[in-house]
Amino acid sequence: MIRPLLTWLLLAGTATLTAACCGSVSCDCQDGSADAVVFRFDRDSTQGGTGFRAAELTSVSIRRVPLDNTQQLRPDSVLLTRSRATTHRPIIINNAQPLAPNGTRKLNQYRYVIRLSGQNRQYSFDQIQLDGRFEADGCCTCYRNTQKIVYFNRRAYNQTVPGQDTVVLSR
Repeated sequence: MIRPLLTWLLLAGTATLTAACCGSVSCDCQDGSADAVVFRFDRDSTQGGTGFRAAELTSVSIRRVPLDNTQQLRPDSVLLTRSRATTHRPIIINNAQPLAPNGTRKLNQYRYVIRLSGQNRQYSFDQIQLDGRFEADGCCTCYRNTQKIVYFNRRAYNQTVPGQDTVVLSR
């Protein structure tokens, strides 16, 4: 009779200590943007450059088209309106921004078309390859992206390589 009681007390004590340890540690994973695709527009328009003027970058349309047509998902889009002072900042496409998530689909299950208002040219993120894993450190488990390759206008950009983490769009 004493042995089962001691076993239960030991089990309850261990569970309490574990909960106290994990409950006092805050997990700051910052993995919400681990799969994010980052792009910006080239602003070097001087002397015949291939860049854009700030006035051309104030309205950016992003259209998300599902790659799998069998599920009958509709394409959706968003219009980003920015001031001229903020047109130098990059634009981030993530699982939850700037378009709302559609179920549990990640951004690699879509193709993205970017257009500037008043311009006929469009830019296309044809395919996004993502790979990642969950890493645990004591009480915290965080997602870590291990591969992010973006195919922009049929050219591959490995955004897991430092220095290539932003696609630059030019004319």
